[in-house]
Amino acid sequence: MRSKEVPLKIEVFANDEENDFILHDPKEVLAVLRDIVTHHNRVALYFNDDNSMVLTLLLAVDETGVWVDAAPNPMDNRHIERSSRIVFVSTHNQAKVQWVSSETSQCIYENSPAFFLPLPRKLLRLQRRDFYRLINREPDALTCLIRPLPDQAHIHHKVTVMDISIGGIALVCKEDGIDLQAGMQYQNCEIDLPDIGTINATIEVKNTFEVTARNGNVSRRAGCVFVKPSGEVSKMLQRFVAQMQQQQAKKNLER
Repeated sequence: MRSKEVPLKIEVFANDEENDFILHDPKEVLAVLRDIVTHHNRVALYFNDDNSMVLTLLLAVDETGVWVDAAPNPMDNRHIERSSRIVFVSTHNQAKVQWVSSETSQCIYENSPAFFLPLPRKLLRLQRRDFYRLINREPDALTCLIRPLPDQAHIHHKVTVMDISIGGIALVCKEDGIDLQAGMQYQNCEIDLPDIGTINATIEVKNTFEVTARNGNVSRRAGCVFVKPSGEVSKMLQRFVAQMQQQQAKKNLER
């Protein structure tokens, strides 16, 4: 049975809420990271003020620190080493694991370029339904119809939705598409939810970032939230996510 993939996106909380999910015990931190190494779980490494991201792997971990596989692009590696704040996001037993490092240095691990960082003092481990996101796969991914000019409804752009939740969406930015910038809002955006209907909502772009795959391919994404969605829109999103969860669970049982 194959487990559903957990999106490797940074979670942000108020301080009092975050404390509910933090592991402080060094033995627990070490155990979680060792399990990530053993299972070769993917790791998202965010740098450049969280605006850039590369996918990597943890190579090894012990009481002194963690060794992380270097990025395929040497320029990315230089930026990572110079960053004062790096956020790592991975998974452990279908829970999202997140930690921050401010001390990262390039090194060689088993004759290959790598990074070394001290063992984190704390880990954020999150597993709860509120943060479930449904990942869409191209070519069957959903699309979001965006009208950049409110007074010219006939001008619109179809943007691929890479993941969707009750709270928001992640969009694929293309060079020949609409220029999505943090802070911008778009009204009357339409997303057709199969077997549910079409939602109409306002979205706000919260951040944009580059994603570098393990093969070196770079793409740009925009994280957006729904702005004060109506009760009907929220219900439709809940129904759609629940429906897709049921379909995925059925596929997992059939494997």
